[in-house]
Amino acid sequence: MQYQDYLFNQRLPLMNKALDAYALRSKTIAKNIANINSPHYRPENVKFEEYFQDQDVVVTGTQDDSKHIPLGKPETERVESNVVPQDIPEPQVYFSGTTHVDIDREMASLAETQIRFRFASQMVKNYFTGLNSSITGNQPSQ
Repeated sequence: MQYQDYLFNQRLPLMNKALDAYALRSKTIAKNIANINSPHYRPENVKFEEYFQDQDVVVTGTQDDSKHIPLGKPETERVESNVVPQDIPEPQVYFSGTTHVDIDREMASLAETQIRFRFASQMVKNYFTGLNSSITGNQPSQ
């Protein structure tokens, strides 16, 4: 049972959450691009990688009760991707009738998201290929 727990409850959920986050980010970027001509539209962004930044300087602690505030880096089960409004520079907030969507930033973010999605999906594929290879004893063809 501990092998099954390690294989399917520790490694795989983080890869699945990464795929979900990148899919949500692609949808959010498409929404931002679709609203490029909408005045007063505030572009959105998806936070996912930020949950894993600065892990070395995070205070760690134990949570003995469900009412305790969690301390330390988030556990992979608790990491979720969130859609948040993008930061708009203060002088641009009050421009009347202008859009706050930067098409160059959105297209660069879309390209980066596609690369990350491909990488995560390749890692999931390699994970299951290795698992299948270890079960059947057949080496995967390259």
